Amino acid sequence: MDMNRNEDPQLWDLLGRSKGSTPSPFFARDVVRVVRSQSGKGQGLRTWFSLPQLVPALSAAAAVAIAAFTIQTLHHQDRSAQPGFASAEVQDAELVADLEVLVNDDDSDDTLLL
Repeated sequence: MDMNRNEDPQLWDLLGRSKGSTPSPFFARDVVRVVRSQSGKGQGLRTWFSLPQLVPALSAAAAVAIAAFTIQTLHHQDRSAQPGFASAEVQDAELVADLEVLVNDDDSDDTLLL
């Protein structure tokens, strides 16, 4: 993409008459100052664990942990409050004996019902 001087002589004349820009004498100092100020902002893991960023993250984690614990506790209490067939406890042995007698009597009296 080199331009040949013979291709556009008016452009080259115009560029030749233009005044070149010269950097300020403090240009290098200003560049170094900006680089140093920006490099101080990002220091790897130290910026990830700064206090302004840790407070909201830890608050959110604590809220999630409390909610999970509360839901788990309430769910466990609901299960223990509902008696199931497998967890039914027989408290009266006499009641069980009476039920067995009734069941056995029903089987022997089936002929009377017909």
